[in-house]
Amino acid sequence: MVKNQNGGNKSKKFGRKFLTAPVDRRVRLAEEEGEIYGVVTKLVGNGMFYINDPDGKERLVVMRNKFRGRGKRDNTVMQGGWVLIGERDFESCAKPKHDLLEVYTDIEKQKLKKSGNPVFLKLKSEFDNEVVIGGDSMVEVEFTENVSTPELNLEVEVDNEYLDAKETIIMDVGEEVDIDDI
Repeated sequence: MVKNQNGGNKSKKFGRKFLTAPVDRRVRLAEEEGEIYGVVTKLVGNGMFYINDPDGKERLVVMRNKFRGRGKRDNTVMQGGWVLIGERDFESCAKPKHDLLEVYTDIEKQKLKKSGNPVFLKLKSEFDNEVVIGGDSMVEVEFTENVSTPELNLEVEVDNEYLDAKETIIMDVGEEVDIDDI
């Protein structure tokens, strides 16, 4: 039996007997007819959530027990995340439920986008539209005032890795700028 070095009941769940060796796993793709890719749109609770598939239909998904409890750590379902679901053949109602088969991480999501499959280009969410600028890009603002003439020059230098350009904007005092209008 594994000895509890840390003490307390909360640390017991992180014991060695529950630890699995990290496996370099391949990205699971849809193999059968009833498997659908989707983007999580709304978390309902009680192990259920809604997704949008590439056709734009909203589907209700039920998490299997594999993705709950101890398996939750590696398979966290969050809004904007990509999942693979399976249709239930035995359901014949207007809004059938679907089963969760795979949760994709951000790295796996990038691999799927680079694969060139047109299905992955259709998977959109409002979370993908946010552009996060990394620490490499800089915006420098420098205010200078010429002593000889009462002109105020504003020089803005934008160095952005997405634009691959530097741009300088010079503004004279002759123009009046109202901050409330900006």
